Amino acid sequence: MADLLKNLYGDSFFKQYCTALTTVIPSFDEDAFDKAVHTDEWEAMELKQRMKHLTQVTDQILPIKYTDKVATIIDIIGALRSQGVGDQNFIYTFLTDIIPLHGLQDIETSISAIEKITSFTSFEFAGRLFFVHHPDRMMNQMKIWARHTNPHVRRYASEGCRPRLPWGLQLKQFVLDPNPIIPVLELMMEDDSEYVRKSVANNLNDISKDHPEVVINLIKKWKDASKNTNWILKHGARTLLKSGHPEALSLFGTSTETPCTIQEFVLDKDKIQLDDEIKMTFSLQNDATEDAQFRLEYVIHFVKQRGQTSKKIFKISESQIAAKATKVMTKTHKFSDLSTRKHYTGLHTIALVVNGVQKDISTFHLEA
Repeated sequence: MADLLKNLYGDSFFKQYCTALTTVIPSFDEDAFDKAVHTDEWEAMELKQRMKHLTQVTDQILPIKYTDKVATIIDIIGALRSQGVGDQNFIYTFLTDIIPLHGLQDIETSISAIEKITSFTSFEFAGRLFFVHHPDRMMNQMKIWARHTNPHVRRYASEGCRPRLPWGLQLKQFVLDPNPIIPVLELMMEDDSEYVRKSVANNLNDISKDHPEVVINLIKKWKDASKNTNWILKHGARTLLKSGHPEALSLFGTSTETPCTIQEFVLDKDKIQLDDEIKMTFSLQNDATEDAQFRLEYVIHFVKQRGQTSKKIFKISESQIAAKATKVMTKTHKFSDLSTRKHYTGLHTIALVVNGVQKDISTFHLEA
């Protein structure tokens, strides 16, 4: 995936970007800029390396004074928008990294820059250092931005302070104590933007990994406030639910104590190759004397490069089953390499999980 993404920085990108730079910077020399970007190392650079390089080369052609740098970046964004570049694009995130390079000592100018830039391209990664150096000021600002009219800015109020943002600098102070984050998230607990709600849920999910009791208490406080709130809370509790946390399960209508039986758990293949699919079929019987809600998942123990295994949990469904009734279910899983997971040959295990409790197990072999 990275190999494909890095090629976004090709001829069409540079034509577009250089048009914007020419519009904004009167002294811009396109030939010199092209030479500075396309060094002998450019072709071998991966995605993040290219982005870092573009940050450095762009910074060199901007004004020296920090406030002037910020103003020029905002003008560049305006010129890009006039060419039809949409907001929340990925390709121009390298512009955000210029702000922490120079702005950690000028927090007010930087906050203004973040508010304007994050609508164009997300500031979630570049902004992490501001929380390290100015935690109180930034969290006060998050409360203001949580009520912003622009959903991209509201999203940043949540995404920016996530304790364990993937691929981002971990905010250790919030890993240890997430309480400063909660008032910010509560301001967006009924947000009408799905984009914002997903971020709030992801922040809660981060918190649940270190402080499950904080998220459990928030669920108790906010549950059934609205449909949007319930979605946030349930998605934010997904790690707790996947791990079979009894109280989290009970709050969302399931129980580890509900009696049930798995029947005829069958895989349609015992040997597969990369990019093959494997189909699971099984029956779930509700052994209780009353109707019950069941959360169904499966766990695959993936073989890693050195022979060890690593498990990943996948959701099947949530089903209401009548007392003493049986429901037949199927699920298909495709084994294709992803940017986040590479498959290796060997004996793999699949286990069914019902209401957080592991049930039947089956195996198959992934061949070369």
